[in-house]
Amino acid sequence: MNEPLFVSSSPVFSVDGEDRGELARDLVFLQVEESVSGLKNLQARFVAIGARGRGEREELLYMDGEILDFGKALQVAIGPLSNQRTIFDGHITALEIHFEEAQEPELCVYAEDRLMDLRMTRRIRTYEEMSDADIASAIASEHGMTPEVDVSGPTHDRIQQLNMSDLAFLRERARLLQAEVWADGDTLHFKTRDRRQAAAQTLVRGNEIITLSACADLAHQRTQVHVSGYDANRREVIDESVGEEAIQAEITSGRSGPAVLQQAFGERIERRLRETPLESSEASEWARAEMLRRARQFVVINGITSGSPDMTVGSALTLERVGPVFEGEGYYVTHLKHTFDLAQGHRTHFEAERATVGD
Repeated sequence: MNEPLFVSSSPVFSVDGEDRGELARDLVFLQVEESVSGLKNLQARFVAIGARGRGEREELLYMDGEILDFGKALQVAIGPLSNQRTIFDGHITALEIHFEEAQEPELCVYAEDRLMDLRMTRRIRTYEEMSDADIASAIASEHGMTPEVDVSGPTHDRIQQLNMSDLAFLRERARLLQAEVWADGDTLHFKTRDRRQAAAQTLVRGNEIITLSACADLAHQRTQVHVSGYDANRREVIDESVGEEAIQAEITSGRSGPAVLQQAFGERIERRLRETPLESSEASEWARAEMLRRARQFVVINGITSGSPDMTVGSALTLERVGPVFEGEGYYVTHLKHTFDLAQGHRTHFEAERATVGD
């Protein structure tokens, strides 16, 4: 099959379910950003002056609320028609107008996905005899969202949400398990990394990759993590530890950060004092999560591609032509930003991490 000589990657906008071609026509800049913490946000700038019809005089556009207004549902898709993907689905939260002498006025639109509801709800509440999976499901249901929860962990006697937003509280519970939070339309996801599904991609320097920097850093690596506390019911000290075995299940080849640290500098132990577990099962889960967090961040890359509409947070990346230390598979996208402007078109800025370097 012959490939087209010209491919357009101009964004397609839909407001309250209706396609709005004028927004694509007047678009100056678009940015859609997301991370493993959830709450995808959008910023878009449009030329805000023109004639509404043939023969009519110029006037300010998009200022009457007919097309763009607070609370309206906004969807954005990007990519060529054969590979177009929705990169944002949320609601308009802010409108901003810019005037500058000798320049056309620009209207700036800000929007957030459904996790905005969790961000704007602050509570003081106690959860009793519930696991973190139960808590995430309860919060989702309270906001009219469908929970998609897949995490393991103990049932807690009592967990308190002290003057925190539902989103901040959910992020904190996720951090303790190294789980991730995100919304897909009206579905709230609360899952560990190994249970998140996203499209895999191979990126080649000099082809899809425009710029790339990669760093393997031992500064925050540890050979072992200890979490301590006190079990009042059993009247005994809690001291749980986890070593390199925590990351081994995610490694197919290469040398892990803990292994490289052990070989280069010897044993380095981390003792966590920030959290105070009340049961051994809590301490064990938290120690494992902290070890995973550190080991996964051994190699961190920052890059820009020439537009990758299929890439999302959670995508598994394979890098080619970047040198033997950083070559290969196993990279996990943790932060993503799609941009579009009239000078460069579609660009995908990403951050990813991996637990190993090449042999």
